[in-house]
Order: sequence, then structure tokens, then C-alpha cells
Amino acid sequence: MSLLLKIILLAVVQGLTEFFPISSSGHLVMLQNILNFNTLPLVYDLFFHLGTVLAVGVFFFKDLQPLVLRFYEKNNFRMWRLIATASLPTAIIGFLGQNFFEALFEKTDYLGFCFLFTAIVLLSTSFLRAKKTADFPAALIIGVVQGIAIIPGISRSGMTIAVALILGLGFEFSFRFSFLLSIPAILGAMLLEFHKIPWQGGHWPQFLLAVLVSALSGFLALGLLKRIMIRDKFHRFGYYLLSLAALVFLFL
Repeated sequence: MSLLLKIILLAVVQGLTEFFPISSSGHLVMLQNILNFNTLPLVYDLFFHLGTVLAVGVFFFKDLQPLVLRFYEKNNFRMWRLIATASLPTAIIGFLGQNFFEALFEKTDYLGFCFLFTAIVLLSTSFLRAKKTADFPAALIIGVVQGIAIIPGISRSGMTIAVALILGLGFEFSFRFSFLLSIPAILGAMLLEFHKIPWQGGHWPQFLLAVLVSALSGFLALGLLKRIMIRDKFHRFGYYLLSLAALVFLFL
């Protein structure tokens, strides 16, 4: 398979699975292993993630605009404080465990367990709901969960939305907060890998393709996920992950 087709396929997978609660990193590791895509440099992951950040920015433009332009207003400033509170534990976990997490991208023997764990958490949202937790303790817990979700096979969006729902924060807030929170998380991860970008060379058309395709598929995935959550069917992604975990156990 040509390099361009590999980029397009992985960018589509990244865009869809970054926002569907099924783990983009787990799917990329699995797909690269099955299709022998290990020759694709890891630096492309940076541009796949840049595309997903772009998708979040466009999809949540109406939310981001007042947060940026009127950040000093009470509700907007409170949202920034919540995002900062949740981002702190994620940053600490990501920084301290960087080498450990990177090594996991070379393995597949743990993937089934991670898919299974995510499936159980997603399915639990159909029956496990607490009374509304105070915002800042909830944000701190969500940030820890997001840090753990750096592990391939554990979905960042799945864990953050599921935990927010379990903590009683509601569908609308859980959806919005999870993806606003993804912006500093993804940009922070990209900064840690920034030095790996080959600035000298003719790779930029391929990098641009990776960004654009992952952004388009990510934008579509966000719209679909919002509709699914409104219909209270979010937990059904857990059944997909149970099936996927079984396949991983059997064939990988």
C-alpha cells in the first residue's frame, strides 16, 4: 500500500475514533499491527492529532469564541478554571509517564484488556449515576482519568464523558467539557513530541493531508456523537468494544 493511502486510512480512523469513545490510539496501534503499517513514522500521529484539534475548534467555535473574547466574564472564567483544574493532573501523568506510554505503542498484548476496561466503564453509564458532584472536584477526577487514557485502548473521550455522566454532570456539559478539555491535552502531547518533526525535507504535503483528512472525519464524528448522546445511547459503544476486545484476544 502506498504512503498516501496509509496516511488517508489512518487519518480517517484517527478522526472517527478520537471522538467516538472507542480509543483512537488503540485502533491505530491495532491497525498498524494488522496491516504492517509500522513503517509509517510516529511523527504522523502529531499531525493526525492536529487535525482532530482543528475539528474541535470548528465544531465548538460558538463555545470557544466567548471563552476567548470574553474570558473575564464570570461563567467563562469559571470554565477556564475548570479546564485548568482538569488539565493539571493530565499534564503531570503525561510528563512523568511519557517514555512508558510511548513504549506501549509498540505492543499489542495489553490492548484487549484496555478495550475491555473502557467497555465496562461505558456500559456502567446506563445504570450508574450519582447526584451532581461539585464542579472542581469533578474536574480534578476527570483530569486524572484523561491522563490514564493516554494508554492505547483506553478512550480519552469515552472515559472523560463517562466519568462526567457518572458524576451527575449531565449529557450537555459532559459532551462539551470533554472536548474543550481535549484541546490543551492534545496540544500538550504535541508539544512533547514537537522536536521529532523533520523540518527539513519534502514531507509537508503528506503532513497537510494527514491534518485535513483527520479534521474532516473528526468533525463528522463529533456531529454523530452528539446525536447519539442526545438519544441516550452513549453506553452502546461499550458493546462494540466488548466485541473488539474478544477479537484482539483471539487474533492478536
